[in-house]
Amino acid sequence: MSSDACSMTATQIVADISSGKLTAEAVMTDHLARINARDSAVNAFIDFDPDRALKLARAADRQTKKGILHGVPFAVKDIIDTLDMPTAWGSPIYADFQAPRNASCVEMFLLAGAIPIGKTVTTEFAYFSPGPTRNPHNLEHTPGGSSSGSAAAVADGMAVLGLGSQTAASLTRPAAYCGVFGYKASYGSIDLQGVMGLATSLDSLGLLARSIDDLILSRAALCGTLLPNELPADPAPRAIALFKGPHWHEASRPIQDAILESRDVLASAGVRVTDLECPQEFIQLSESHKVIMAFEVARARQFEFRNHPEKLSGAFYSLIETGLATSRADYEAALATRDAGEAVMAELCLTYDALMTPAAPSSAPAGIEATGDPLFSRLWTVMRVPTVTIPYGRDAANLPLAFQLVGGFGADQHLLALSKDVANHLQISCELPKL
Repeated sequence: MSSDACSMTATQIVADISSGKLTAEAVMTDHLARINARDSAVNAFIDFDPDRALKLARAADRQTKKGILHGVPFAVKDIIDTLDMPTAWGSPIYADFQAPRNASCVEMFLLAGAIPIGKTVTTEFAYFSPGPTRNPHNLEHTPGGSSSGSAAAVADGMAVLGLGSQTAASLTRPAAYCGVFGYKASYGSIDLQGVMGLATSLDSLGLLARSIDDLILSRAALCGTLLPNELPADPAPRAIALFKGPHWHEASRPIQDAILESRDVLASAGVRVTDLECPQEFIQLSESHKVIMAFEVARARQFEFRNHPEKLSGAFYSLIETGLATSRADYEAALATRDAGEAVMAELCLTYDALMTPAAPSSAPAGIEATGDPLFSRLWTVMRVPTVTIPYGRDAANLPLAFQLVGGFGADQHLLALSKDVANHLQISCELPKL
């Protein structure tokens, strides 16, 4: 039995395994071949054991009880604990660390029948200093970060799903640069047990996939939520707000054009899209994010700062220094600014189903020495609301462009359902890079 499973979505794979058209072993074999062909150039994985992956796939084929992700290969970001693979947090300090148990999110994927295919590259401590991963659409460009390897693996067809995280723009930006769908969960809605903490009031788990259906399916596996066909009908959409915000002028012309074009396509399909002026309470939120993040990181990573300073990058060392120099009063003022912003966002979500806004300032920048600018994600991360990154179009260099939809806190299911409608109206499909 043979297949071309690398181009299939999780939803398709689960259906074909259930019907007997595919086996988990065949699916895994295809993905292992893709990794062998591509990862020496893309460098998405830090740990990859084909014998282990095939053993797990064959065991899955012997199971009679099948979960909602049965046989689906998934990649795990290297800040997420795995019992059978090392977890180094992107740092030489933990190069030999082996977690004694799986993170909760990994366990929930295993319970749903998914199969871990490997551990993927993260930036150092999920901050800015990049690893060796390259953008699969153009190897001379960054994949973004910090969920670099998971995004690249999914975009290239080396994994069907990717587990990632976000503290600033760590999931949104790689999804945008690599041309895949990304979902950042509402803060606290997915268990972070076994996920490295960076900034305790900002960290959220996220997912990467090549379809919105796969994001919905994966979230159901992680949260134990009902699938759409098991839920009552979603309320009729009210409206989407086009939010240019204070940094619209810093978005590239191709990004602006892609968003305006998508707005027009949605409007022609009967979706109400209206412009939204930036509330005054949002103006300082990006700066508040920087203060909160530095203050919390300085405390979360104090052990490494004191005991292994020579093994920290200059950028991460400076972040901790900034956090230590930040007063408690400044931190609490930033929290108060966040509280005010969150209150306004909650009010906006009584009128709008989602806000449409850039996911990144441009397509993936050239070079792999940096991971791009988090400018368009800080605002939403600090308010801890859910986001969905939607790829739409290409620039003149044939690199993916993207925007994001932002929902109300806790309204993740509704945001994903709306995102599916938007993606359908825009006729979006994620094409694999050619070998």
